[in-house]
Amino acid sequence: MIKYENIKDYIHLEKEFIPKDLCVDIIQQIEKNQWSPHQWYSPTNNSIRSEETMELDVQNASSKLNQILTPYVIQAGAIYNSKFAYLDTPRMSQIMNKFCNIRFNRYSKGQIMREHFDHIHGIFDGNEKGIPVLSFILNFNDDYTGGELVFWGDQAVKLGCGDIIMFPSNFMYPHQVKEVTVGKRYSAVTWAW
Repeated sequence: MIKYENIKDYIHLEKEFIPKDLCVDIIQQIEKNQWSPHQWYSPTNNSIRSEETMELDVQNASSKLNQILTPYVIQAGAIYNSKFAYLDTPRMSQIMNKFCNIRFNRYSKGQIMREHFDHIHGIFDGNEKGIPVLSFILNFNDDYTGGELVFWGDQAVKLGCGDIIMFPSNFMYPHQVKEVTVGKRYSAVTWAW
């Protein structure tokens, strides 16, 4: 029996989960590093490309920052698991077992994340195999305008400093980040399987 009948109920937000001082420190560290335009993978022709306009900037987390943020991802994932997994059924009691390395996203004025769903291909390299089941977005600041996370074209979520939002990584959760109009929005993403 399904636990919740509304798919919106499977989006879970943990407010101010990452300490503000750590968020500030992370932004200071990553802003010094090299950023690249976000790239989209096309499974139909096995190609990777960036959009010509409005594309956000990304960088992979260093091993040090992965190590610092890992406990927050694990703890948030455990909260999600305790709420949504079928804990009384052994084969379905664990939603996630691993998650990929964290990637930072920077949205400057005029940048967006186009609507998509998280059918992530690039996290599996032949050694790691699985099906992404849970998407994480970690938000590090709130001193920007615009940049709302939007599900299904009209369900907006304004993320605050230190928030972590989690939702299933499948076609039922199309989402996007609206254009940032003032300031810069700093976040990170990872996907669990």
